[in-house]
Amino acid sequence: MAYYRKRGDKWEYRIKYADRQTGKTKEKTKGGFRTKKEAQLAAAEEEAKINHFGFAENGNERVDNFFEDWLEVYKRPNVKPITYSVQERNVRLNILPRWGNYRLKDITRTEYQKWINELRDHYSEGTVRRIHSIMSTAMVDAVHEFNIIRENPIQKIKIPKDNEKVDKISYFTMEQLESFLNAVKTPMKHAKYQASIQYYALFTLLARTGLRIGEALALTWDDIDFEEKTLSIEKTLVYPLNSTPYLSTPKSKKSARTIRLDDATVKLMKRHRINQKEVCLMYENYKPSQDNVIFHQHDGRWLRTNVVREYFKEVCKRANLPVLSPHALRHTHAVHLLEAGANIKYVSERLGHASVKVTADTYLHVTKKIEDESLSLYERYVKI
Repeated sequence: MAYYRKRGDKWEYRIKYADRQTGKTKEKTKGGFRTKKEAQLAAAEEEAKINHFGFAENGNERVDNFFEDWLEVYKRPNVKPITYSVQERNVRLNILPRWGNYRLKDITRTEYQKWINELRDHYSEGTVRRIHSIMSTAMVDAVHEFNIIRENPIQKIKIPKDNEKVDKISYFTMEQLESFLNAVKTPMKHAKYQASIQYYALFTLLARTGLRIGEALALTWDDIDFEEKTLSIEKTLVYPLNSTPYLSTPKSKKSARTIRLDDATVKLMKRHRINQKEVCLMYENYKPSQDNVIFHQHDGRWLRTNVVREYFKEVCKRANLPVLSPHALRHTHAVHLLEAGANIKYVSERLGHASVKVTADTYLHVTKKIEDESLSLYERYVKI
């Protein structure tokens, strides 16, 4: 509640409110207003900040209290559930154990930089960048949105880079892909449903389309137009660890797309649709999906991403291939398209990348090879 009094020829306001950390009554006073009306307007604005944000002023807010509200009130309603899950997990496992008992104003750039350097001893550069991005965004909000600290204490932090040169992507050569798919055709000895060709259809589809695993597992039979030989990607399956799976919008606006299917893939998907019904009749406890899902568990629910990854690794081992992840099939499709001479813009659109630059940067070694070959063709031409 605000109180007003005139001191000399100026007015001031006095606001009393409960400190969220201690429960004790606090007071904020400001004077110098020419009229009582000006003091009332300023007090109303200040009370709105206190009531809306609920944060302690002048940087005295504890980091754990600040992040609790920042995540729940300001992040959860405005980001995708999977994004919120990643942010919440990084805050809980990495940020709060180190900074939770600090007040915001007590965080210093030097101490924070030392912590970042220590994180690099345990995590990759990309992981540390994600942790720092969450922390930095929260600090920027503390400055510009909530006005509880004057400046971001962790500006211009440097993330130590990887010293070792590593390949940006993992993929199968044409020969390796053929070996992999041949191995998938033969059911594993311990597989319960030997007659099912589901994994062969799934991995072939990934290798022939470049779909993300979540996009593939979200597909229903309605997404395939067998007459037009097209596949519509309009959703993705999110399967958080120890949580309920759900459908979400694609990764970006460009990820929602319709792509062409080659004849061999169309033929295989038709075969899988028939096989799916046959398997349901063959095994008593194998149930069809009520949602018309293309790839599903024996009880009709969505196929779990972690189960797919483990199956993929087992096939790699059986085929004596590098043990990769299903995402490698996306890279494999892109690389093979580019090596075959496909236009990079077409590849970018087929993969659902946000821009052609993302495609070019991701497959730099391939595009460099194509560039060199194109230049050689030009050099031979101009010499004629």
